[in-house]
Amino acid sequence: MNENMLLQAGSGGIVGSAVGFITPIVDAVMAVLGIAFWVSLVFLVYYAIEAYAHPTPFGRSARLAAIYDHVKAVVWSIVAIYLAVAFIAFAVNKASGSNVVSVSQLFYFVFVEPVVKGFSLLFGTT
Repeated sequence: MNENMLLQAGSGGIVGSAVGFITPIVDAVMAVLGIAFWVSLVFLVYYAIEAYAHPTPFGRSARLAAIYDHVKAVVWSIVAIYLAVAFIAFAVNKASGSNVVSVSQLFYFVFVEPVVKGFSLLFGTT
């Protein structure tokens, strides 16, 4: 009896329940990625201040070299996160046969929305 009802209902119910199950997981992953992005930028500012405040010239030059390494890591992380999400969006667009996610929406969803959601969760406002 259940199988017949499922077949008569079509795949809309299955897709709806799958989306309802996966959406909170994706939101949590996106929030973690967005917060990690902004934390890495804060640490870059911290490293720059630390390099400027170092008492010796060779210490400052060593810190500047370390900052360069950190900047490279952050930039490559940003590119990797964006490309991973862009690949997922491209697959969704191809599977659905339409343009579900645009590039500007993708940038907003990956880098801006998680921070806004995080602030609203922490402080209760946006």
